[in-house]
Amino acid sequence: MPTLHLVEASIADLRRALEDGTVTNVELVAAYLRRIAHYDRHGIALNAVPVLNPDMFAEAEASDRRRRAGEALGPLDGIPYTAKDSYKAKGLTVAAGSPAFEHLVATEDAFTIAQLRAAGAVLIGLTNMPPMANGGMQRGVYGRAESPYNKDFLTAAFASGSSNGSGTATAASLAAFGLGEETWSSGRAPASNNALTAYTPSRGVISVRGNWPLVPTMDVVVPHTRSIADMLVLLDVIVADDAEARGDFWRVQPWVDIPKVSTLRPASYTALPLQGALKGKRLGVPKMYIGKDDGADRPIETRASVLELWRQAARDLEALGAEVVEVDFPVVSNYERDRPGARSMVDRGLVPPEFAEREIWDLSIWSWDDFLRANADPAIPDLASVDGAKIFPQPPGALRDRYGEADFDLAQYVERAKRGVARLEDIPAIGEGLKGLEATRRADFEEWL
Repeated sequence: MPTLHLVEASIADLRRALEDGTVTNVELVAAYLRRIAHYDRHGIALNAVPVLNPDMFAEAEASDRRRRAGEALGPLDGIPYTAKDSYKAKGLTVAAGSPAFEHLVATEDAFTIAQLRAAGAVLIGLTNMPPMANGGMQRGVYGRAESPYNKDFLTAAFASGSSNGSGTATAASLAAFGLGEETWSSGRAPASNNALTAYTPSRGVISVRGNWPLVPTMDVVVPHTRSIADMLVLLDVIVADDAEARGDFWRVQPWVDIPKVSTLRPASYTALPLQGALKGKRLGVPKMYIGKDDGADRPIETRASVLELWRQAARDLEALGAEVVEVDFPVVSNYERDRPGARSMVDRGLVPPEFAEREIWDLSIWSWDDFLRANADPAIPDLASVDGAKIFPQPPGALRDRYGEADFDLAQYVERAKRGVARLEDIPAIGEGLKGLEATRRADFEEWL
């Protein structure tokens, strides 16, 4: 009987092994659990999967029964995966890396977890992250994940890479794929550091219902896989219409129309041709990230070894038929006002002057409170009942974050919630601000393209 090697095994590899009897689903889950025991909890102690699903073997047994009966649910039936600690999985804690929510129990599945459960996938456990995803490699209630490639390097960007556990777990073959989440670059950063495929969708493409929010206007689900082929299999399941809206901000807000994703997605992601897919495509590469931006007030310093990796990647892309074009990137330059002449959304009158403050305070407070109320755990029924000092405590010796004007204490969310949480429709400037975000995207990105 052939042997299944888990390291770098694709979803197709695992499915074939299950179908031809090389391994049962229970044996497959046990094999991943042994890798977690050996590499995550002991040995090099990657610390990527701190919360294990006690029902993983029951879910695996159910998959084995379906397969024996010829009733497999599809290509993900029996495939083990992980999800970030910010995803609700019914019966598990949903701490979002924060000591304040260490014992908060999810009363239902997040949309993506429910989709994967319906497809027969087996949840191995929840992956590490900093408190509330507000950062990257800061230590949360479970510490942080480490790099599976080099102990002297971070597995994600320090300031924005909060899906660090998902990146490490997927790269180290502790599961077939992982579910990350992103507000700034928290999904892409660990994927970049771990040679993974990440998909950062536009708002409304993958429902974030059941995910802890950080800043609702920017929060998106970001899955991690080790290949494009695996990603397409996953997207076929999780890119779907969600009948419920509460918890998915862009489908709740009434000011900007969001089309159903079923009208946008291909009939089948896996049917998309990969061979020759880049031939004739023009790929824009922002000069600010490859050491060729002389116009910025403080140009980004990119290490020489990273630039060499980029040059090799560019050669590979060109060999596949793509044209690589070095470009300015006004959507970032204007947002950050990083050079003379750059005009922000406020400068151009696209959003009200107070919108940024309302977005980071009133809107986030509303979304956190609504998440807790929707979850309905009697131990923490709303935001006002939270111990604010425990949300993001700084352990002794912690490096100080340097977020400038964006630096704030999340404990203040609780204090403000105690004074009352404004309804979404009553938050000043929010409607005009959301319309302005859409206008900015069209002007600085879509029309620029």
